[in-house]
Amino acid sequence: LYRLLSLMAENIIFATSTKFYFMKKFLSLILLVILSFNVKAQTSLTEAVDFTGTDCYGEEVINLFEILDRGQHVLIDFYYYQCTPCQRVVPYVVEAYEALGCNNHDVFFMEVTHYDNAEICQWWAEKYGVQYPTISKEYGGEEIRAAYNIPSFPSLVLIAPDRKILLQDMDYDSIKEGGAQYIIEQLEQFGIEQH
Repeated sequence: LYRLLSLMAENIIFATSTKFYFMKKFLSLILLVILSFNVKAQTSLTEAVDFTGTDCYGEEVINLFEILDRGQHVLIDFYYYQCTPCQRVVPYVVEAYEALGCNNHDVFFMEVTHYDNAEICQWWAEKYGVQYPTISKEYGGEEIRAAYNIPSFPSLVLIAPDRKILLQDMDYDSIKEGGAQYIIEQLEQFGIEQH
């Protein structure tokens, strides 16, 4: 009888602790979702921070200040592959990249992920037709994201050749609604032309 009561008590304690564990996890998830509606993805910086990273194929070394010193603006798309809004935005970013000269004129496009390894980045680039450099986690992505203090994704940041951050972020809903044309118009206001 003692053994039976002991086992019953253990089961009740386990069931109760498991129930509270899952309830705690569920409430944490709900709180995270609620708070995410109030977070605007952007950097708080007004001046660019230099960085060097390597593209996800391990072939191209990218230094931000070298690109800016050539007189090009730089558009950085901070993303990660499991981010649904990132998946929705990337085709528009690719289209804007093509319309604005494929990194050969006024603006240099790149994307940075703090989360994805090189293999996933290569898959992403092939799936979405990304021709501009993608910097993965192990090739500098986490350090770049931390330096720019990016809290949520996607975040598109535009940097001028004088190292000033012109756009701390482009509104996701506006991109979703206006597509590539919205991105192009945002960049054109800074003298970036279509080619």
